[in-house]
Amino acid sequence: MDPKLQACGVILAGGRSTRMGSNKALLELEGEPLVSRLARRFTGWFEQVVVVTNTPDEYAFLQLPMVGDRIPGLGPLGGLEAGLRASRFEHAFFCAVDMPFVDEALVRFMVGEARGYDIVVPAVDGEFEPMHAVYGKGCLPFITRNLDSRRLRLVSIFDEVRVRVVEGEELLRFGDPARLFFNCNTPADWEQARLRARQEG
Repeated sequence: MDPKLQACGVILAGGRSTRMGSNKALLELEGEPLVSRLARRFTGWFEQVVVVTNTPDEYAFLQLPMVGDRIPGLGPLGGLEAGLRASRFEHAFFCAVDMPFVDEALVRFMVGEARGYDIVVPAVDGEFEPMHAVYGKGCLPFITRNLDSRRLRLVSIFDEVRVRVVEGEELLRFGDPARLFFNCNTPADWEQARLRARQEG
């Protein structure tokens, strides 16, 4: 077994799940809620694991540390701030709870590339995957400022910090990006995830 990463694994369990119609984090894939699936894997990969949620009672069964947004309702950027503040380490890997096919080798590679950078983020066809990325504490002043001025896009801080982009052939070494970054936003996505999990099982 590989040693645990000296970084914080942060599960972003917020979001309103409006298109899904129910809490995505608690949907069961192969008999296991998505949030439990990610928590189980992260606790094996990372020295520290934190769940970012403004409804901690829903996730008490995980028995993991939980933190809430400083200003609830401002989206994923608020989750980044909360997770980075909770991290004991300089860098934290953030993942949205609705991404069921996170690849350990890719995560380890990204964390390993973080030295000297504030963000390590994959990009597919020029589009960043900011909900599957490593962020450093050097991002915090910019995140806080943008939250307070309601500039809420995750990529709003990218021009102000040191960013390492993982893309092209370097990314393809770890598999099909359509699988690596698959996320469940709608019931159709959910059916596709279940089918994919059965095929891979």
